[in-house]
Amino acid sequence: MSPAAIPQASSLRDRNKRRLRQRIVQSAMALVGARGLAGMTADAIAADAEVGRATFFRYFDSKEAAVIVGFYEQRLTALVEVLDAAPAGLGPMDAVIWTFRQLGQRPDRQLKLVRLHARMVTSSPVLRARAFEFHSRYEQAIANAVAARFGRRRADDIRPRLLAAAALAVVQASIETWAESKDNPDLTALVLAGLEHLKAGFSPRADAVKARA
Repeated sequence: MSPAAIPQASSLRDRNKRRLRQRIVQSAMALVGARGLAGMTADAIAADAEVGRATFFRYFDSKEAAVIVGFYEQRLTALVEVLDAAPAGLGPMDAVIWTFRQLGQRPDRQLKLVRLHARMVTSSPVLRARAFEFHSRYEQAIANAVAARFGRRRADDIRPRLLAAAALAVVQASIETWAESKDNPDLTALVLAGLEHLKAGFSPRADAVKARA
């Protein structure tokens, strides 16, 4: 084998691994949506993905981990797509608010999964650590998407990262509050109200704009 063929072979193996991992994730998400977490097993995910049990556990250490990964990756893709489509005239904070308003208008057939995910993460230190890994990816993705909206800035400008971190904290707190509530509040309204408070610096004027959420 020529030296030039080695990177190509390695790249092909990597692509195959990514495709296999994605197949497992898709099966996990489909099964948890259809059966709930209690009604599925790692073996069922492996069978649906047409892989062996040992192959499943090379990628994920539990069915919960596969669901967490699938949940975050699907929603990160949607978030970035919508944020990139925000009107050019919006400032960075308004672009984030616009994005979550648009996402909230989509029919969400996975609210049960959102609630399940929130409870899984809050009840398991291992899954919370896994979720934190994705939190960093979300933060970087949002920061990258809004950076140009700050106009002229230095290369070391930390504002995009600060905005992303603060917005994600609002969203996470809103989801956890919603998941724990017995009154079934509107999740989108909670998120948008929180982001409006963030925009207003948690001053009293945030109450005046909350109704627009």
